[in-house]
Amino acid sequence: MYWIYDLPTWQLGAGIVLSFLAFSLAGLIALRGWIYNTFRISDSTNEPISAVFAGVGMLYGLLLGLVAVAAWQNFDSVGSLASKEAASIAALYRDISALQEPAKHSLQNYLADYLAYVIDVEWPLHRHGESPNDGAVILTGFYGVLSGYQPDSISQQILLSESVTAFNHLIELRRARMDSVDVGIPAVFWVVMLAGAFLIIPLIYFFHLPSMKTHLALTAVFSIFLGFMIFLMAAVDNPLRGEVSISPDSYQAIQDSLKNFDPVRSSQ
Repeated sequence: MYWIYDLPTWQLGAGIVLSFLAFSLAGLIALRGWIYNTFRISDSTNEPISAVFAGVGMLYGLLLGLVAVAAWQNFDSVGSLASKEAASIAALYRDISALQEPAKHSLQNYLADYLAYVIDVEWPLHRHGESPNDGAVILTGFYGVLSGYQPDSISQQILLSESVTAFNHLIELRRARMDSVDVGIPAVFWVVMLAGAFLIIPLIYFFHLPSMKTHLALTAVFSIFLGFMIFLMAAVDNPLRGEVSISPDSYQAIQDSLKNFDPVRSSQ
């Protein structure tokens, strides 16, 4: 189902809503007469149908609410993860900026390249469900320079230790971001939600309404609302995929102000 995230958001929304609308109206037009005759639908049957519809609707509404909350929590947690990784890059850049040349300049270039790679290469690929590994290659080069640094004072030893700790934290956050590319609501929830939607819509057909136009209008309103709910959850289900996804703005903000984390460069 990941192919839906390659569609523009408006096409995804229109496709889902119109599919629900077409299914519900076509079903009503095709089955209304048969249902009325077979089940002897009349004004007296509206009350038990209303009770069943209310009960099923309540349970289905609870399911939609729980899934919507879970989807938003996933979206929010991945957004927080991206912000933490960007902040860890800034902290690491500040630490290495206190080291001595030529290691300092080399390490700064590696981090600048890593930021550019995340923004310009990794993020667009994340939106298509891909997790490239070239960023890890850049960080491996960074660690090669960092591990070969020879401190000549106690303060430099402390800074080196802090830099290694910050680097390891960055690696952990990067790995967590890569794992988040496939984060989403389990497939079984989608099966239950969609099956429930296509089971609850026909219940509207059992209401006795003298006007076909009224019946069509009520069915259309219900199916459109249901379609919008499904669209909302589908759009935010995978936080890094599609147009409605986490943006790299936190990384961009760090990139734009990178020199401010170097006391020497910021004073120039």
